[in-house]
Amino acid sequence: MSRLDDLKRSPLFQNVSEDAVLEALKVVAEQHFTPGELLVEQDREGEVLHLLTTGAVRVSRVSLGSRERVLGDLYAPGVLGETAVLARQERSATVRALTPVRTLALHRDHFELILRRHPRVLWNLAEMLARRVTFLNDELIAFGLNTEAALAHVFAGLYAQRVAAGVPDPEVLPLTTHDIMGRASSSRETVARVLRKMEAAGAVRVSTQTVTLLDLEELESIALQAAEVD
Repeated sequence: MSRLDDLKRSPLFQNVSEDAVLEALKVVAEQHFTPGELLVEQDREGEVLHLLTTGAVRVSRVSLGSRERVLGDLYAPGVLGETAVLARQERSATVRALTPVRTLALHRDHFELILRRHPRVLWNLAEMLARRVTFLNDELIAFGLNTEAALAHVFAGLYAQRVAAGVPDPEVLPLTTHDIMGRASSSRETVARVLRKMEAAGAVRVSTQTVTLLDLEELESIALQAAEVD
C-alpha cells in the first residue's frame, strides 16, 4: 500500500480535503520497527507523532513506585504520540512494537501547519481524543468494581479493536497471564482465579499465549454478577 493510501486510511485524515493529504504526504517519514522495539519512551521529549499504518503496539506507563502498568494495545490504522506533540511536553507513556510495525512520522512543526490550514484535521484529532477519554472513563469504572469487570472490559475492548483493524481471528487475543497482570494491575493468583471462573462458564478458553473469547455475553454476565456481589 502506498503512503498516500496509508494517509487516507488514517483516522487523522478522514473526510479531509485532498490538499491536506497531499501536504502531509510531502513531509511524513516512513519508519519501521521490529517486535519489542521502542517507538516512543516515557519522559523523553516528544517532537514527532506516528501514524500507525501496519502492525500493533503496546502502550505502558511506569507510575509512582516504579510499577509498570499496561494501558492497552493499538492496532493500525491509528495515531500515537500526539499528546506530547500537542502539549509540547515529555512523553506520558512508552510505546513498544508487538509485531513488525510501520509508521509515518510527522514532526510537530509540519503538524501544526497542517492543523492551521486544514481545520478538519484538528476536528478529527479532537474526536479521537474524546473517544479515548470516554473509553478511559469506562475503564476507570470497570477497574473500580472488581477484577472480573476489569478483565471483561480489557477483553471486550481488545476484541473490538481487532475487529475494527480487520485482524484475522479477532477473538483470539494475544495475551499471556503476565500481560493480563500488567493490564489489570492484579496478582497472578487473582488473574488465574478469574480466568478459571470465566473458562468454567464457557466465556473464554485460555492457553499459555492467548485468551480466546467464546461468549461475549457470558463474559459480561460474569462481570455484572460479580459487581452485584460487591
